[in-house]
Amino acid sequence: MKILRVKDAGGFYAVEDEASRLLLSDKRFINPDEIDPIELAYLIYMGDFKVYINGKPVSIIDVLRSGDLEKFMVYLDLRNRGLYVKPVRDGKVDMLVWDKKKNALSSNPQYVVKILDEGRGIRTTELLELTDYAEKNRMKLVLALLSSEGTLTYYRAFTIEPGQRDAGWLKVRGDGESKGS
Repeated sequence: MKILRVKDAGGFYAVEDEASRLLLSDKRFINPDEIDPIELAYLIYMGDFKVYINGKPVSIIDVLRSGDLEKFMVYLDLRNRGLYVKPVRDGKVDMLVWDKKKNALSSNPQYVVKILDEGRGIRTTELLELTDYAEKNRMKLVLALLSSEGTLTYYRAFTIEPGQRDAGWLKVRGDGESKGS
């Protein structure tokens, strides 16, 4: 088993020694200097690494921050599907995701993921802003809905622009009734 030594550096973990840095250098998305708590929890979960913070062995629960459990569950599910995932801290979205067939080191992410909890929802204006953000950056917005039972369901969000053929049902007659009524 590989030994990984890190220290708490606020919003992320910093690698303490050169041996640990070298162990991480072959991990595709993990910066060998700074590790997101989600990524560190994933390394522990996979069983490849025994992690020490300030010389003490730690578990997944020890490294996750408050509110990161849902993020970890989505991260784990996406990684298990073979996708390349990078957690986002303090951003509009929660994760960037690359398709299996893309070289993540030399291409842009194809998806942005926003995690939603059952019962908490999202404001329409926020959903529109996220959709606009994704489309302007040539990515697809995916909403990851986490149920109270822990079930994950993914929804793709996008804007629809009605074409000329579809616009007929949008026109309103002078008497207030729409065509076809």
